[in-house]
Amino acid sequence: MDSNKNRFSQIFTPDYIAEFMVKNIKQHYFSTHKESTIDKIKILEPSAGKGIFLKHLISEGFTDITAYELDQTLKTPLLKSYPNIKLRFENFLGSDANEKFDIIVGNPPYLGQNYNAQIFQELVKNYSICKKYFVGNMDLFYFFIHLGIDKLKPGGLLSFITTNYWLTKSKKTGIKYLKPHITNDCFMIQYIDLSKIQVFQDAKGQYNCIFVLQKKYEEEKQKKTDKKIDVIQVKSGNNQFNEKPPEKSFTEILNKENPPHLLKYQSAMTNKDLSENNGWILKYPHDVKNVVEKIEKHCRFNGIISNLIDVFVIRNGLILIKDDIFILKENNNLKIVDSDMLIKIDDAFIKLNDGEKQKLKKIYKSKVIQPFNYDKNDFSGYLIYLDKNEFKNQNLAIRNELIEKKYPNLIAYLNQYKGELEIILRNAKENIKDIYFPRRGSFITQYNTEHKRKLINLEPHYDKEPKIFFSYISKSNVFGYTKDSYYATSDTYFLWLREGKNDIDYLFFLAYLNSKIVKFLFRAKNITIKRSKTKLEEEIPIPNIALFRSKYQLIIIDLIRHFTSTIIHKIVSVDERKLDKLREIAPNTYSQIRDVKLPRRIIDILFFKLFDLVEEDIDLLIEKYY
Repeated sequence: MDSNKNRFSQIFTPDYIAEFMVKNIKQHYFSTHKESTIDKIKILEPSAGKGIFLKHLISEGFTDITAYELDQTLKTPLLKSYPNIKLRFENFLGSDANEKFDIIVGNPPYLGQNYNAQIFQELVKNYSICKKYFVGNMDLFYFFIHLGIDKLKPGGLLSFITTNYWLTKSKKTGIKYLKPHITNDCFMIQYIDLSKIQVFQDAKGQYNCIFVLQKKYEEEKQKKTDKKIDVIQVKSGNNQFNEKPPEKSFTEILNKENPPHLLKYQSAMTNKDLSENNGWILKYPHDVKNVVEKIEKHCRFNGIISNLIDVFVIRNGLILIKDDIFILKENNNLKIVDSDMLIKIDDAFIKLNDGEKQKLKKIYKSKVIQPFNYDKNDFSGYLIYLDKNEFKNQNLAIRNELIEKKYPNLIAYLNQYKGELEIILRNAKENIKDIYFPRRGSFITQYNTEHKRKLINLEPHYDKEPKIFFSYISKSNVFGYTKDSYYATSDTYFLWLREGKNDIDYLFFLAYLNSKIVKFLFRAKNITIKRSKTKLEEEIPIPNIALFRSKYQLIIIDLIRHFTSTIIHKIVSVDERKLDKLREIAPNTYSQIRDVKLPRRIIDILFFKLFDLVEEDIDLLIEKYY
């Protein structure tokens, strides 16, 4: 890879993209500034690169153009090619926010903060815009959007091509300041989704988008004016957007009523719906919204839609000081002979006492999770699970002495790694006396109806209580379940019932989470789980069973529970009496499921009946938009 790509985070824009973006923003500008003349429009390109945007800006007739470029190796060719452009070979982030422009267009540099902390520290030190808007887990182009907004005149337009991840992020990530800045000062007027095509030949990710922001006038802020958002989805395999057509420009293609390989519509989400704190679902057609609202109609409690977060506390599984130490592997540091368990201490295997054996728990990683269940045989090893609150009324020194006396061999094993474990805890600024226990996941904090804090010990829940769990990285709705002992590592999320929510119907709720209806909601609300659970918590509505009152609905719910139970317990036979009830009251529904062999398929059919939805309609929406 070119060293400049690393140093300046340069990914040069393809010609056809730059051409389109310039034509597109010009068209938007003159549609709202009909009195303007092109020679009076001030243009800014904040990251000129090799000048591809400059070329198309000039060809479109713009003359008052300012451009920034940090890479000094590009200075000579840029000056030679564009003598009439105000070129500034310095960091755009140091430019004067009071210098205003009508149009800002370009491809800002991409550089993630997570793996480039030193670079971001230098930016924060040197540039006020970076100091003002810095937050962890952000990208360099966020600063370019911030400063771009500041440098726009009221009514002015900004159009960038960026990755699309920031749109779905929540306030817990790097958009803490970005989305409030956009929603307070701008309208999002156009969003073009490029995630289905490869725009940049050598770049990773390729989840790209083009967006157009319009700076608000003060009057629009005061009146809280709303504007609609135009959406264009570029479908996969779209050669017309990957290679320039010989006869037509992209603007002409996009201006067609039904352009090939493209979907054009106004989002059901308008600017007033754009949250400062949560993800934006811009690819949200009205026909999709209508189905979502039909689902949510059945998810109201006292007239208010209830979501997953209202019923469950979602937390990771166990975060250990070091997995390789705390998870014992058979025939490595653990031997099992008949009913005896022996642990390796100083190259010898020592027999554990009965109390110690109780503290070894089979532990699983998220790869074992299946819809409705999990692979019981694919466990990762035996977890040493000691409870730091077992002697909670004692001070730390006495507590550890008592634990060592009760579990001598487990403690002797862990003490072999004492120095290493203490270093990890010390570097994490955690108590080095806690080397014998999981770091996270053994307790959660709950609040009762009086908002009093309560610490919940999860060991009995892991051991015997009903549990729903899912992978921390997932694009679809795969939720496992068991009442048996199930301990998992931190790549698994658990759904723990909130205080006061003890009457949950697990069988029905599990079936719902694994249903095709929720699969549709994942698509419609752009829910993917990538270590962050926020969208899942806040976007999956919870059905209110009390709203289903008819005899027909109650029979369907009973059948959903029944078939869910057959999946969990791997029961082949079906209770014919339950089916007879359905046949008596709804022979058409009965005939639809009578010869279906897969319980999961039957459950989906029953949910569509329960929610009064037509499965074929949802299939068409998924095919069309997703």
